[in-house]
Amino acid sequence: MKHLYTAVILLFMTFTLHAQNHTYEFSISFVGINSNTGNYQMALLATPSESVVDDSTDDMGAGFYVPTGMTIGNFVTGNSNLPASEWVSISMGPGVNGDAYFLGRDEAGQFTVMLNGAGPFELVLFDVIADPNPTTGAIMFVENGDPVFDTIFIENYINIWAQNLYSQNSPLASSVNFATLSTEAVIVDTSLSVYPNPASDILSIKTPNTISSIELYSILGKKVFESSQNTNQIDVSNFQSGIYLLKIQTEKGRVTKKIVIK
Repeated sequence: MKHLYTAVILLFMTFTLHAQNHTYEFSISFVGINSNTGNYQMALLATPSESVVDDSTDDMGAGFYVPTGMTIGNFVTGNSNLPASEWVSISMGPGVNGDAYFLGRDEAGQFTVMLNGAGPFELVLFDVIADPNPTTGAIMFVENGDPVFDTIFIENYINIWAQNLYSQNSPLASSVNFATLSTEAVIVDTSLSVYPNPASDILSIKTPNTISSIELYSILGKKVFESSQNTNQIDVSNFQSGIYLLKIQTEKGRVTKKIVIK
């Protein structure tokens, strides 16, 4: 009987040790043009509510809407090191915001992938597959409770130590507006650099070429800054924290940079 009590206590201690008090927030980010496919490449991100140590990943997934006729695929491993081969794209059919797809990860590896740090973690990179690349519409999360999820009886979730720690989709990065993107997003003026990134005060632009215009967009596609002057600095101290797209036009071409303001 004593051995039984000991086993029960050890089992309870193991469960308690892995009980999680933090959660994860999903977001989506534009990565750039996939050089192998020519498609827009996106990242599904997960940010923990606090820095994590050895969070053991299990199954997870997220739903997305894309404009009718487009698909999602061509998975690439992100900085989380979750294998791209473990991800699939499942069509959920048409919904209120376009065609719906569920990106799901079914852990199949011999070794569990651990998450460490403050994030955000790139759970997976993927393409919005269209020819040509879209200039209107958006890719956006399917929110839990949307009837389209009922087609495959699923929801947004992320299992860590076999517990679903999903909290919400980030209100600041729940969609990417294609109107803010174009094939010109490929860097042409390779001499241009932007620093610091992340930035909280002054964002500096270094280039030997003349700047003709600067535009700064939120990840939702809203233009928050515009200048036609040859300026090399932007005061971002009053902007809301989040991910932004900075478009700079010089005499050598156009550059689009992903900027984080904190």
